[in-house]
Amino acid sequence: MRRSAVLGELLGQSAHSGWREFFRRRRPTDLAFTEFLEPDCLLAVLNGYGRRHGSDAPIAAVAGEWSKRYFAKVMRPIATAAMLLDWRVPLTPADLSIDLSTEGEIVSLGLSDFGRPVRAKSAEDRFAFLVSGNIESLIRAVSEVSGLSRNVLWSNAGNAFEGIARNYARDDRCAGAGVADALELLESPHMADGSRNPLFRPIVYPQADGQPERLRRVCCIRYLIDGLDYCKTCPCPVPVDQSTVP
Repeated sequence: MRRSAVLGELLGQSAHSGWREFFRRRRPTDLAFTEFLEPDCLLAVLNGYGRRHGSDAPIAAVAGEWSKRYFAKVMRPIATAAMLLDWRVPLTPADLSIDLSTEGEIVSLGLSDFGRPVRAKSAEDRFAFLVSGNIESLIRAVSEVSGLSRNVLWSNAGNAFEGIARNYARDDRCAGAGVADALELLESPHMADGSRNPLFRPIVYPQADGQPERLRRVCCIRYLIDGLDYCKTCPCPVPVDQSTVP
């Protein structure tokens, strides 16, 4: 299947054609993703992104907000391809390049290959190319340079992944093994090797006034940035006094 055919099925309508510009063929002059993950480079990117929030914005909170942008741009088309088309794209740092604006925004990802359909052996196998191939490396690097807990970063990734899976699960046109695998992964506390599954139940649905309320299990700490409020899925039961946060 050609790349245009895959994206055509993913996008469904031309209004989302921006995805065609975000994913492109890797160029020799690009910044290699492995270089981007080097501490000095990644910290410069986060500092550039943080300038929009003022000079006093905590780098950990900035890193959390930047990670949401990354997951929003990468997760939806890539996870959608895996869920609906059994499609896998090479996503290890060695396979990618990245183009960034001076403000730290992700402009595009350069791919060594646009991927192919692969029959999944299990729920874990279906998404391993994304989870362990890409997200894990990014989270490790961002956590090390910013001090932000990996749990928060995995929660950001899980929030995006869970939202995609639940939306497709509610759509009868998207019923299939891929969506079922996504939901199974979200409900599995451990991976096949016995290690903890970092995507296990990132979202909970407690009852509020007789209706389920969608809440994160882990706070994203965006409220530490002046001018930003709690997110709409914040699990904090009461406002946190920022003066008491270490």
